[in-house]
Amino acid sequence: MASKNETGFMPPRRLRVLAFDPGTGNKFLNRSIREVTITIPWEFDPSDPNSAFWGPRGEYVEVIDYDPASGAFYEPIDLNEKSVLLNEGVAPSEEDPRFHQQMVYAVAMETIAIFEQALGRRVLWAPRWEKTGQRNWQDTYVQRLRIYPHALREANAFYDPRKKALLFGYFTAGPESRAAPPGTTVFTCLSHDIVVHETVHAILDGMHPRFAEASTPDMLALHEAFADIVAMFQQFSHPQVLEDQIARTRGDLDQQSLLGELAQEFGEAIGRGGALRSALGRMDGDTWVPTPPDVLALTKAKGPHARGAVLVAAVFRAFLTIYKSRTSDLFRIASGGSGILRDGAIDPDLVKRLAKEAAMSANHVLQICIRAMDYVPPVAVTFGDYLRAIITADHDLFPDDEKGYRRAFIEAFTAWGIRPAGMPVVTEAALLWPSLAEAAADAGYKEAHAIPFQAKLNDMVYWAARPSEAIETLARNELIPQSSVDGLHADMERVRQAFLETMNRRADRSDGEPANGSTEAGFNINLLEMDLNVDRKFIYEVRKLYSHLFWAILSRWPDNMLELMGMAVGSFPQRTFTQSRITGKPTIDVYSVRIARRAGKRGQHEDEYVVELIQSRDGYRDPEVQEMIDRDGKPQLTFDAEKRAYLDADGNAVVDYDPEQHDRTRDGMTWPRETIDDPAYHRDFRYRAGCTLLIDARTFTIRRLIRTPFRADDDRGLDQMRKHLSNSARHAMNAFDGPDGVGDPNKAFAVMHRNIGKY
Repeated sequence: MASKNETGFMPPRRLRVLAFDPGTGNKFLNRSIREVTITIPWEFDPSDPNSAFWGPRGEYVEVIDYDPASGAFYEPIDLNEKSVLLNEGVAPSEEDPRFHQQMVYAVAMETIAIFEQALGRRVLWAPRWEKTGQRNWQDTYVQRLRIYPHALREANAFYDPRKKALLFGYFTAGPESRAAPPGTTVFTCLSHDIVVHETVHAILDGMHPRFAEASTPDMLALHEAFADIVAMFQQFSHPQVLEDQIARTRGDLDQQSLLGELAQEFGEAIGRGGALRSALGRMDGDTWVPTPPDVLALTKAKGPHARGAVLVAAVFRAFLTIYKSRTSDLFRIASGGSGILRDGAIDPDLVKRLAKEAAMSANHVLQICIRAMDYVPPVAVTFGDYLRAIITADHDLFPDDEKGYRRAFIEAFTAWGIRPAGMPVVTEAALLWPSLAEAAADAGYKEAHAIPFQAKLNDMVYWAARPSEAIETLARNELIPQSSVDGLHADMERVRQAFLETMNRRADRSDGEPANGSTEAGFNINLLEMDLNVDRKFIYEVRKLYSHLFWAILSRWPDNMLELMGMAVGSFPQRTFTQSRITGKPTIDVYSVRIARRAGKRGQHEDEYVVELIQSRDGYRDPEVQEMIDRDGKPQLTFDAEKRAYLDADGNAVVDYDPEQHDRTRDGMTWPRETIDDPAYHRDFRYRAGCTLLIDARTFTIRRLIRTPFRADDDRGLDQMRKHLSNSARHAMNAFDGPDGVGDPNKAFAVMHRNIGKY
């Protein structure tokens, strides 16, 4: 049994995993890089510090090795067993389910650690939503992501948002397989790329649950591309793999290499002849054909996979530019000034130096791509928005850009036709998201008018630092209704209980008694600042509390300030908004309040709050129906049993009676299954708009105001989404290919196309 040393400190756990996948690693040429050993944080079972893992099971994930196709449970690996500890896990094996469990656990945990380093906060999974009434939903905390290594007997793997689980499949290699021998079994859980890719989907869903909605052509493509980008650059953190590929390409990463390809075995096993993804080119028979940048690529790309590949290629092109810039002096020294190396193998010392520069370049690109996800609008994101996010995120942390990294991104993205819509000149200054003062000036406000806006934000300095006192102030001065005050008190009680649970566990109490100390007086400290020092459930409850507290502040803001932030306010004819019963205005959801901690070049900490505001509106495919309901609201309907139809106020039938839809009887009438709430004119989609505020944690000034291009009451944005949904075609999906553009977000990553050989 593993135990702590005398200081109470546990060294990190080291586990062996496959560097790529069996089909790639088993090739003779790749035998030296078949496996790598990765380091992950040590975890005991949180429920019992003295027990072994079961599955394994830790703070973030739990592996459940159930195979539904055969009805079998596989014996879980005990990562704390002495022989396992001494040998850095069980030996890599395609036949041993225990290694499959070890593989998915270790790679998922490594991916989580990379995100926490980049974001400066703990990773949380998307909550589970449960219906508590006809129109009420309750979110519940999800502590662990479940991972099923053998969930599907098919050529696929995906993240399931409803189950909060990663489901990996296995299948038989076909007769055209060029990786695994035909007739043998291919396990997707043994592909390093696929495990990272699916873990990233789950992490991104926790950050931005609305990104699974196909509100723009780029939304699902961004999900796919971002998962590919992390999977690709995570390979650069393995020194032996990097040095091997540097030596083979003689330092020229423009050439074909394993570093620019994803899911080699998967792509070859289903007969594609090469990797499922390649950021550099493709195989034409046995010939490698590099892919040159194409400024029109996005206009020709159809579906999430094709569009996402363009973004991946742009990011990889930026990396290559940065890598070449960092290594140009090494090539000049090694070549006697010409920059052209002599024929033959390059010097091992040069390999190590080039690998070091490649690793540093890849890490910087990966970190900035992850940080950029805090700098995007909360909904309806485009690739152009993501470019702005990348540039702004790097600028705010490293203003000087001495090595020209941002210029490399701008050139690479524009070479692939990625640019913000309506931006006449694509420069670094133009790409930066505006501050509050800049946005106010652009909207025509003079500096004197912008000052009251900031004064409203200054309330947060007091309220955020003293949340318990803030709630009492709201109640005493009747600034918000009593029901909202009661909700804040309930939030604070959940925070208190989560804090006590944290203290009890840390005290290793086994008798269930509360830990010493009392929180009855409430918390009058900035709870958001405790993000890295407490349990994740506590963080989850704190974020909910601050979201509701921020809403209370928001409800006191003037309309012109809300409009500046991209919110729809006031009276207008659209009846497709949900009206707040408290403010009488269209509802504003404070979707998230979280902290981001980052270290700059000089080691300085740049802490900021990321606040996301979203408004939603019912959308209809038929513009005439949209116009009617915007103007008059949904018609009042009655059911005529004799006519077997729903009738409007004029007695006209609007929905035919369908006995096959019987599912529920209410007040003597039968309601169709799909339209219980709205028997007719049920919305076709939800149109959302909003903004992300980046607020300095010290001064509470709005550093960046990141808005969707249209407000929720602007029909131009709704028309664009309607057009996109109408034009969306269904596309094939597997472990990497995204879903159709119009489906249920809960099925956004599931298998929709079973005949894998046709795409």
